[in-house]
Amino acid sequence: MHTRGRPQDWPHLPALAPETVLPLILKELAERLEASTTAGIPRDKIVLDPGFGFGKRLDENYPLLAHFDQLKQFDIPILAGVSRKGFLAHTLSQIPSLSILLEGATPSMDDRLHATTAANVAAILAGAHILRTHDVRPAVEAAAIADQILAAS
Repeated sequence: MHTRGRPQDWPHLPALAPETVLPLILKELAERLEASTTAGIPRDKIVLDPGFGFGKRLDENYPLLAHFDQLKQFDIPILAGVSRKGFLAHTLSQIPSLSILLEGATPSMDDRLHATTAANVAAILAGAHILRTHDVRPAVEAAAIADQILAAS
């Protein structure tokens, strides 16, 4: 899994320019993949996780999701763990009509279900093989629809 530093370091990490997010993640995942195979771990036992939210500021997750398809270059199964992430809540809190409904509060974990489903579909359409999720049934339903879209293309 890709992460920038340790949790205690995350608040102090410098922001990344949007165009630097994906190259950094690709470089560091390539290094971890090389280290893993050098250590004797077979490639068919490895899953890549770009680490949504792990050391990434809220707005740094969208360039990763927008270019998620570039992770396919490793020819390794890819995991997307976007379920209930803070970057989704942040986006939802910026929607005026939703902010009124939530009375200005940060969207709860349950309030993030539809945003999670949208992000899951985007990830699948871009190449995710595995979803890490809190809400199994909506993720299964979303995956079924995304898979049908991919099958039709």
